Formats: sequence, structure tokens, C-alpha cells
Amino acid sequence: MTAAKAARREEQIHPEPSEHGPTRQRAAPIGLARIFAAFLRLGCTAFGGNMAGWLHRDIVVRRGWIDDRIFFADFAMGQAIPGSNGIKLTVQIGQRLHGAAGAAVALVGLLAGPFAIVLAIGAAYAGFGEHRIVHAMLAGVAAAVIGLTFATGLHGAVHGAPGPATLGIVGATVLSVGIMRWPMLPVFVVLAPLSIGLALINGRRR
Repeated sequence: MTAAKAARREEQIHPEPSEHGPTRQRAAPIGLARIFAAFLRLGCTAFGGNMAGWLHRDIVVRRGWIDDRIFFADFAMGQAIPGSNGIKLTVQIGQRLHGAAGAAVALVGLLAGPFAIVLAIGAAYAGFGEHRIVHAMLAGVAAAVIGLTFATGLHGAVHGAPGPATLGIVGATVLSVGIMRWPMLPVFVVLAPLSIGLALINGRRR
């Protein structure tokens, strides 16, 4: 066998990695133990609701397991499905990280810690719920949640799909729901198709 044939045979057995070629290996999925630990920590430390904001901070910003584009695409899709945004996002992120097993492990991890904590706090609140300091703590947590929700919305508007159309939809949503107090369902029925249409128009222009 000549040297050239031997070299070609070696390339067929051990092909050189290519940045754009079909031989490039996909990144290994995140392990189930890491997914469970991450979501267990989230469930035990995400005080005050707005799980979407906590998920973005921990999974996207801190760990970098998914990027902003994927997170906000999943978040937007979840808005059209009934149920808790945090639960829907948890299942979607877990599925992206490790398939169906990742979705199940993420959901169990997210809910296991809070379930035990709520039982303990419920028993304690029955005896101490009337104290002023308890109400002050709850008021402080509520203010923090409002700020976190606002920060997540601004981040999504700026990094998700920046542009006048996006800011217009955001402004119309805030005006309709936050200021005018209109029901969420009619606002969604009107603004969701409009937003999708504007996104399609902007995509074709690029």
C-alpha cells in the first residue's frame, strides 16, 4: 500500500474535525444530575414568584446552558399555552438539555424543594402570620419580584428582537394590561397575531 493510500485510509477512519463539515460532533447533553441540582437550587432560592426571571438569570446568564434567543423563543411559545410560565419553561429547558428525561428531572428538581419548604412555612405561618415583621417581609419580597419582572421584560425587548415594532408591541401591552387594566385574553388575541406578522415582515427584510 502506498503512502498516499495509507493517508487516505487514515483520514477515513479518523476524519479531521471541521468547523462547518458534517463530521463536527455535537456538544454532549448536560448530565441529569447537574440538571436536577440546578433546578433544585432554583426551586429553593427563587423567592417571590416570577420563575421566568430566575430561570433566565441562572440558566442563561450564570450557566450559559442556552442562549437568549432560545430562552425567549420558549418563553414566547409558553405564553400561548395555559399554565404556569415557570413550569412550562422548566419543562422546555430540561427537554432541550437532555430530552424527555431532562424535562422530567428538571420538573422534579424544581418542585421537590419548594414542596417541603411550603409545608414547613405553612405550619409556621399558622402560628406567626399575624406579626408585623412577617407582613413587612412579604411586602419587600413583592417589590423585588416586580423589579425582577420588569428587568426580564426589558431584557427580552432589547435582546430578543430589537426594533421599533418590538418596542411598539411592548408599549401597547403595558398600556393595555398595566395601565388600562384590560383583560389579558382579548389583549393577547389582538396583539399576538400583530406581533407575529411584524416579526415575519422584519425577517423578510433582513
